[in-house]
Amino acid sequence: MKVIQLTLGMMQSHCYIIYKHNQAIIIDPGDEPEIIQMHLSQNQLSPIAIMLTHGHFDHIGAVDYLVDLYHIPVYLHQDDEKMVYDSQLNLSYFNQPFVLKSKVQHMGKEITLGDFYFNIIHAPGHSEGSVLILCKEEHILFSGDVIFKDSIGRCDFPGSSFKQMQQSLNTIKEIKVDYVLYPGHGLQSTLQNEKKHNPYLSSI
Repeated sequence: MKVIQLTLGMMQSHCYIIYKHNQAIIIDPGDEPEIIQMHLSQNQLSPIAIMLTHGHFDHIGAVDYLVDLYHIPVYLHQDDEKMVYDSQLNLSYFNQPFVLKSKVQHMGKEITLGDFYFNIIHAPGHSEGSVLILCKEEHILFSGDVIFKDSIGRCDFPGSSFKQMQQSLNTIKEIKVDYVLYPGHGLQSTLQNEKKHNPYLSSI
């Protein structure tokens, strides 16, 4: 499996295109859909689904464009479904308010899409429905805005909870295998590195 990282929009959020052969999954298409489309075309990739780590505007802004273009399903944890249809909850209200028109499907604890198999860990705190997307075979973890290199996601938004975040960080500490960490913002890391050096994990 290969990973293309795109940093998009005013919030500099990471969108990931992961692919095997010519099949692709788009994770967190937050903005600038033409750039996402260009990379898919340049690599001769056919997207089969969109997966969202959570429902904030900077991770969902290109969803409708891509759904209209490719006619693909969108997967999201059920606890964040209300966010994508409410500009107050998805935080787009402070700039250019928008809501999704696309329907979303709920993620379970496991999901198979074409040649891809994912484990999904519910990790609330930054939002009620934040998730970690694990590719166990490849030792890759897409963490959204739950955990970053040396930091964690904010917990002062509507639907956020620092208590839940602490519980989610405990869940992360219990993961025994190392993973390459692809976060929603900032630099890549590894799970072992964060366990050692992230002050929010080391203090638990």
